[in-house]
Amino acid sequence: MKKIFALFLLLSSISWGLLAQTEIEKPKENRASKTSSLHNFDVSYLLGSGEAEELDLVVSEGGKNYLMIIAIDKYKHWKSLANAVKDARDLKAVLKEKYGFIDENIFEYLNEEASPENVRDAFESLKAKATPQDNLLIYYSGHGSYDPSFDLGYWIPSSGRLGGNATSTYIPNDHIRNYIKALDFRHIFLVADACFSGSLFASDAGKRGGNEEEAKESLKSRWGLSSGNLEEVSDGEKGKNSPFATALINYLKSNLKDRLRASEIIDYVKGQVTANTQQTPIGSNLAGVGHEGGNFIFMLTGEAESAEKKKK
Repeated sequence: MKKIFALFLLLSSISWGLLAQTEIEKPKENRASKTSSLHNFDVSYLLGSGEAEELDLVVSEGGKNYLMIIAIDKYKHWKSLANAVKDARDLKAVLKEKYGFIDENIFEYLNEEASPENVRDAFESLKAKATPQDNLLIYYSGHGSYDPSFDLGYWIPSSGRLGGNATSTYIPNDHIRNYIKALDFRHIFLVADACFSGSLFASDAGKRGGNEEEAKESLKSRWGLSSGNLEEVSDGEKGKNSPFATALINYLKSNLKDRLRASEIIDYVKGQVTANTQQTPIGSNLAGVGHEGGNFIFMLTGEAESAEKKKK
């Protein structure tokens, strides 16, 4: 009885402390995903026991997962692609099913919707919504271009032209990097499946790997993964996923880890694509846009998380 009463007093004091904190700082509502940290409290001094008795309390923390998809099959002037939109939709499906992404936090621009104006507007909306607890995954699938005379890479929107002055109708990589730099998300992971997508990285990106042991979730991170370097990449067999998207989606589907780091995804996808194609993907933190040494963490949710816990 004495032990029960002591535990009751401790839990009551903790509850009152949490309630008082809520009055001072009201937490964000409707978080899509949560991470948890376990705090152990030694209560042996209350119980009068010679042995330590611990009470485990789980304190939740974390933020929303946002997803921005830009995927283009249909082009007015460039050759149409077969699988860009399918790749994006298949990726979205696994992120919703296993990793806590929900429709209200997904920005999707397909084919003619993926105009430079709409892309900029999407980043403006994300800037207004972002908090330092939230995460953003950006996925681009479509044509890419590279201008070696100025060392500039581009995403090609549906209406992008060919010929002289055509680059004025494209989305420069520098714009994407500047948009990312202006966002206040905790973690941002940029994934691009396009020709010459390696131009998203600084000139020394190819010298750095994606396997740094950067797992400090509290620190900001800005990671990038491209399907190739300054080269053309495969769209894949019609009706299937591209080789790059196949590796990415299959790894996310088969994963059973509660916490999957972006750097682990980078290592796997680079290895698979390099071994099975002529492409040389690049994966690294993005320089000059706010990376502080953290890591984007993909958290299992729902049935997948329960199955993994039962297995353990």
